[in-house]
Amino acid sequence: LLVMFDIPETQKMEREWFRFHLKKFGYEMIQKSVWIGPSPLPADFISYIEEIKLKECIKTFKLVKPYKKED
Repeated sequence: LLVMFDIPETQKMEREWFRFHLKKFGYEMIQKSVWIGPSPLPADFISYIEEIKLKECIKTFKLVKPYKKED
């Protein structure tokens, strides 16, 4: 799953919280706001980001083939 997000600077704590959880779920950072990892994100996590109004800042894309990090 490819996760891209644009959480405003005014929500810096939420942005750091989101990055922390992506790491916890086994995601790797490609760029600060572009992460790749296993699919899907946990349903309770998705529900919570909807509850705290971050859902509109986040886009996810399922990859056709696995991502391989280049050396």
